[in-house]
Order: sequence, then structure tokens, then C-alpha cells
Amino acid sequence: MSIIKGLQNFVYKTLPERLKKEALLLHPQKSEELLYCVKYWQDCAGENLLKPLNRDYVSLHGQLNGINHFFITGANPQNLSQKFMNTGLMPKEMISLSDMEFKRLKPIEAPITAFRCIGEKPDFFSEYKLYQKRFNIKKGDIINMREYAYATSDITYARGYLTNNKGILYEIEIPAGARISVKGIGINNEIVFPRSSRFECLDTKRIKNNEESYVCVKLRYILPEF
Repeated sequence: MSIIKGLQNFVYKTLPERLKKEALLLHPQKSEELLYCVKYWQDCAGENLLKPLNRDYVSLHGQLNGINHFFITGANPQNLSQKFMNTGLMPKEMISLSDMEFKRLKPIEAPITAFRCIGEKPDFFSEYKLYQKRFNIKKGDIINMREYAYATSDITYARGYLTNNKGILYEIEIPAGARISVKGIGINNEIVFPRSSRFECLDTKRIKNNEESYVCVKLRYILPEF
């Protein structure tokens, strides 16, 4: 079986369990056995499958948001084998292709500041508990964004996603060397992070007045160790 086919089968069969493990990734040298994902990327590198791409974005940059519900709300894993919209691909194929391309992207040469807004979630939403946890984040906490998280260099555009000016505004420091998907120029950049990206909370600030009520959270993107 090819290494690519192996990843597709792994994504399909073990997605829920894998997502739990990815929040607790250990450095390979500190674990008695390599986690599957660690060994997988080592095997890919060994077979010369991680040759750098000559572009700054993954090929499905604009479509990944459509499958993020698999990671956020735990959608039926059987739907991973159904064709997604006009891509001609099943979600499990989109995941394996994108995961591979993220590893092959050119690292950014200079730091980027990006913004991401999450609108306030009512208590009857399936995402309410996660929203509350993120809203009450504290300095030093680590966030694991399980989805392919979208952000932008344009804070004005990002703020459009604050529902009635309520919710969470993330200000994200992205260090040089990050392999992220970037489209656009300057302040018009749209950015997509690899799934299960991790961020450290640097600071929080509550903004509340007659027109606004949100928390501003400063994050630093943590470069993956493999």
C-alpha cells in the first residue's frame, strides 16, 4: 500500500481518537514509542515525499473551511468518504492532500501579525462550551485549534465576524519559519493554519462599552516540532 493511501485510510478510520491525541502531542525523544503521526512524517521525509513546493499556499486553501465541522463538532466520520462539493475529492482525500502540502510549503521569511474573530455563540449551539472555554482563556494557556483555522492580516475584515460586536478577537503572532498557507498581498493576506495548530496565550483584554463586548486575545503560533 502506498504511503499516501495509508494516510487516507488512517484519517478515515481513526479520526476521532487521533484528534484527542493531537492535543497532547509529546516530543518524540520524550515518549517510549513514536506516535503514529511522528513516524508517518519521518517516513515521508525518508522517502523524499516532502520536497518543497514553489508556492505559498495549499491547493485547497479556499475549500478547507467547508470541512472544518469534522474537527469542531464531530460530524459523522462516514461522511469523510462522500465527495465534497465541486472539488471532486472526498474529505478524507482533502485532509491527506492538505496535510502533505502544509509540510511542503515554503516557510515564511518574516513574521506576520494576523487576526481571527469568533462571534458570540448562544448556549444552544454545539460549539458553546468550546467558545466559553476560549473566551475565558488566561495568559500562558495553550490552545489547540483542531480545524484548519482561517485568519487575515486585515483587522477590519476580521472584525466583520464579531456577531453584533460580541465574541473573541485573536491577534496572532506568526514567527518567521512557519509553514502556513498565505494568499494575497500585505494587509489583504488570508491565512490558513495546518489543522491542530497550537497557540500560546500571551495576554487578554476585555473590551466592553455601549457598542462592543468582546475579549481581545493575543496569541503566538507555536511552530510544530516535526
